[in-house]
Amino acid sequence: MRIGIDIDETLTDTEIAINEILKKNNIVFNKKYDDKWTREEVDFIFGNFYDEIIIGAKIKKGAKEVLSKLKKEGHELFIITARNNDYSNNTQNLTYNFIKENKLDITEVYFDQYKKSDLAKKLNIDLMIDDNVNVYNNMKKDGIDCILFRDKIKTWEDVLKYIERKNNGENNK
Repeated sequence: MRIGIDIDETLTDTEIAINEILKKNNIVFNKKYDDKWTREEVDFIFGNFYDEIIIGAKIKKGAKEVLSKLKKEGHELFIITARNNDYSNNTQNLTYNFIKENKLDITEVYFDQYKKSDLAKKLNIDLMIDDNVNVYNNMKKDGIDCILFRDKIKTWEDVLKYIERKNNGENNK
């Protein structure tokens, strides 16, 4: 199976990193990472702390083990992320360092992907894992199976169970 994987809030705990940075810098910000931030809020937070956020975002519990298991089973793993160089020229290097430090065996990494379903179709992705409901809806609309990493599926063990059921031909609804 060819599996697409988002990074922020899917593979990493980005919100925790953001909250720690804001706290460290005595910045009070009453919105969560997945709330609707204004352009000014995004520009302020990412404009001042983007590299620090990427470096501080740790891999989610169980992700490394699940991805290693999937790779050993012969699955191809693709990072498909909206991360880009809008706020830092170090984005790709920091992301590749994260992959290397966590010893993730990733087939390919694609940055600056806002219409992920287009790339997923091009790459023949069988399953996308993402926390963004818009990505989920676009994947489903385009006939690509997608795990919404937030409500029912909240852990990487849940992801593994979903994939095992899918591989066994069981209904995943």
